[in-house]
Amino acid sequence: MQEESSPSWTRGLKKWLNAEPETRDELLKLVQNSRKFLEPDTVAMLEGVLDLPATKIREVMTPRTSLISLQENDDLLDIIHVLIESAHSRFPVFSAENNDSVIGVLLAKDLLPFLTERQSQKVDITALMRQPLFVPESARSDQVLRMLKNTQTHIAIVIDEYGTTSGIVTLEDILEEIVGEIEDEHDEADQYAQFIQPDPESELQNAWLVQALTPIEHFNTLLGTDFSDEEVETMGGLLLQEIGLVNDLEGQVIELDGWSFDILEADARSIQLIRAVRL
Repeated sequence: MQEESSPSWTRGLKKWLNAEPETRDELLKLVQNSRKFLEPDTVAMLEGVLDLPATKIREVMTPRTSLISLQENDDLLDIIHVLIESAHSRFPVFSAENNDSVIGVLLAKDLLPFLTERQSQKVDITALMRQPLFVPESARSDQVLRMLKNTQTHIAIVIDEYGTTSGIVTLEDILEEIVGEIEDEHDEADQYAQFIQPDPESELQNAWLVQALTPIEHFNTLLGTDFSDEEVETMGGLLLQEIGLVNDLEGQVIELDGWSFDILEADARSIQLIRAVRL
């Protein structure tokens, strides 16, 4: 009696194991074709690993405008306030003389001995901070991951071609490119949940209050739009790109692709809050 042929997924697995891809693209295609016999999460992680060499660190970093940082002349009370409000464990420390220059990284745990003393005392941050690891914006994510591993460091300072601080990148940021979002006890269930809300003061059903830092991709997904994020990443950046140089951002109204955007809150250089209305 002839033995029953093996299931198709088994034959696919044997074919997959016997394949010898010669390029990264061939290997990526092989991984993508393995969905029949590998768990989706496993395939996604393999794709993440293979995509790391093609991902520049500028695509992964937290930009300078979103940093929570300290200055070398901050006093203890100010530092403790930042620690409590942010719940972060590592902070870039900027020079008091040059706001574009990071001179070290302060770990929250290094301040623990001072919390038992009088909180009004002066703390010399420079004596506590660690030597920063600097990486260029153009560095590949897999290279930076190896640097963090080899130096046993969890955070790196990202600099541009002129040596100016562009942002920071953490070990968690890069690992999330492989395994997806890593949520801890301080993360919100949906980090963008409060970024777009119906406007309670508007009688229109299609009026929204939008935080300027809302990613364009999130705005597109939630409201069914198709704004480009190739040159800028946030809705505030999109409007600044359209407006150009103006003396007063607040109160400006921009009509774009069937939407009206009213800038409700802004300062001299950036936008904070927008009202978006579908026309």
